Amino acid sequence: MASIILSFVGNQDPYSGTTENEGSIVTLIKHLREQNESIKRIFLLHTQGTWQNAIDTQDWLLSEVEMPEGAIALFPVAHVFSQDPINQLLAVQEARRAIEQAQCYQTEADTLTFNGSSGTPAMKACWSILQASGCVQSHVWQVRNPHEMRPGQDRVFRNDVNVLKNEFDLKVIQQQVQDYNYSGALISFKASSLADETTTALLHYGYYRISLDFDRAFSALSSYSHAVDAQWTKEIALLRQKDPRALLKEAYFNALTRLKNRKYADFLVSLFGLQESTLKFLVTQKVGLQISNKPSERERSWVTLRQADEGRLYRYLQGYVSPKGALRLNESMDRYESIGRYVMIAIVEYFPQFAPVAQPLKELNEYCDRRNEYVHEFVGISEIEDEAGVLINLRKIMKQVVGVSEENPFNRLNQEICDALDRL
Repeated sequence: MASIILSFVGNQDPYSGTTENEGSIVTLIKHLREQNESIKRIFLLHTQGTWQNAIDTQDWLLSEVEMPEGAIALFPVAHVFSQDPINQLLAVQEARRAIEQAQCYQTEADTLTFNGSSGTPAMKACWSILQASGCVQSHVWQVRNPHEMRPGQDRVFRNDVNVLKNEFDLKVIQQQVQDYNYSGALISFKASSLADETTTALLHYGYYRISLDFDRAFSALSSYSHAVDAQWTKEIALLRQKDPRALLKEAYFNALTRLKNRKYADFLVSLFGLQESTLKFLVTQKVGLQISNKPSERERSWVTLRQADEGRLYRYLQGYVSPKGALRLNESMDRYESIGRYVMIAIVEYFPQFAPVAQPLKELNEYCDRRNEYVHEFVGISEIEDEAGVLINLRKIMKQVVGVSEENPFNRLNQEICDALDRL
């Protein structure tokens, strides 16, 4: 492992007449050599006014520190910065330009090392600014004035501000998690200097689960199940087994996350699927009818429907009038279509045991019809009309059908991830 050192050249380099000591550049490099640090290359950034100081510093390092001549590069800054060396923005721009040059020599094993003690205040500060911004992984070093040192203080010390950057990164990642943006949180987490395999696994789990990829969600936690809440493995196991109740609950909470993030078009798509799945669950699991949209099984589904309750259900459906008009029942039997939403709503209304959810399901159906309009007409949506009423109906339906709990599992997951981040 080797260091690539970057430093602005100041008026006190290579030797300070004020302190009668070597300047910060020479002092830092001697310190690193004493620590058996390998120095691969040195970039000395200089203005027109410090050009001679840069040459003298180079000569000093070659003679006093015995640096190889080819390892030291003089880096003249732009003319505009030479004319305005206290301009912070220009200092950062020139430092970044030098970093790009340094990275041409950098391998994965090398560390960029910045001297934060030479040059104007803008020059000194720019290294910590760049480190805090996260645009480059680095170390920042400071060299104290020997005449101003206090007992117990080191002349040369590392002054990284990564702790501040970590705080900024944590706030961003935690907000992304609270927004259920696990994909974005993963990108931010990997780009930060934070590292924790369990937290990474939980983020992957959240991303795959909210994407309904239950197998990959299971795999994401397979090596870390001992370190996380056992509930995550239990829940994903039921979803992988396609347990009807678990899938309905998941669809419900998945829809709520989209609504909370104001992804209204996505919410309506989720609502459409949730309503249709709920209707099918009631008709198949509670009544025992066979409802299948597979072409090879449609005929049997219609035959079963005709025979249900000794034909009384089918006669009821023949006289049923939906908001779209009479139901399409395929009475000619020359072409078997799928048993659609309106037919299943009518079936639910027929059975008295479904009375508590029949009306809420019909009211949600209006939003499902709007979803079709938005999709087919390519119309955007910026709000959900009577959002509170939609949530109340959803809650009634899910409580009656599958006994859904009060707590959204994604909110529990978010809390566990945020708690893990706080411990880093």
